[in-house]
Amino acid sequence: MLYRVYVDEAGDRGFSAASSRHFVVSAVIVPDATDARLRSELAALRSALKRHSGHALHFVKFNHSQRLKAAQEIANSSLAAVVNVVIYKDLIGQPPPAEQTSYIARPDPMYLWALRLLLERISWYADENDGDDAIVTFGQLKGFGSKKLHDYRNALEVSSEVEVRWRVFDGHPYRIDNPKTVELLQVADITASSLFRAVEPDVYGNTEPRYLGELGPKLYRRAGESVTTCGLKTFPDAVSEPGGPLAFLRDF
Repeated sequence: MLYRVYVDEAGDRGFSAASSRHFVVSAVIVPDATDARLRSELAALRSALKRHSGHALHFVKFNHSQRLKAAQEIANSSLAAVVNVVIYKDLIGQPPPAEQTSYIARPDPMYLWALRLLLERISWYADENDGDDAIVTFGQLKGFGSKKLHDYRNALEVSSEVEVRWRVFDGHPYRIDNPKTVELLQVADITASSLFRAVEPDVYGNTEPRYLGELGPKLYRRAGESVTTCGLKTFPDAVSEPGGPLAFLRDF
């Protein structure tokens, strides 16, 4: 089986006072046989939200009701699974014993580290669900060119520490595009932003987990394991363990 995978992010990779506390990357995994159906479902969502045909949906521009509607429709769509990685930046760049995380306290390393964790889980899902091939398309990230992505892949492929099951990506270079051209990147925008709103406090200190709750049935899970192993991977790991600031993710 061929899977098509669409990846987008939410939050930022900075450490200023105005920066987000979290950085999220999200992947929607779609069987090739239902790729066209998902595009039709996205068109129906666009119509329900009173957007014109061809409009690129952006979660950040929705009101609360529209965000709930988008999450509900994605949960009932024909995509196979959603995989997320959330970086908890409060522990990044601190000295030991904060898990030696200072090396990802810069924009590109942070993004690439999140992608490594994401690609591992994409490959696990495909390999464990009759996937022979997976074609991955990434949403464009400002200041991040395709050469950096391909160079990183080459480095990972020769590393003994990486848990990517490379056979599912063999023969398929990663792609970078934008949501107007590859519209299913808009679905990844919705899933990434739904998680981001669940973990990132607003200006009043409030979070909104309801969007993520709606997506719960689509999160990648393995029998007998917490959803934070696959569908809601956190880094560092400890932040989603009991007593950690993101421990509530284990309940989705």
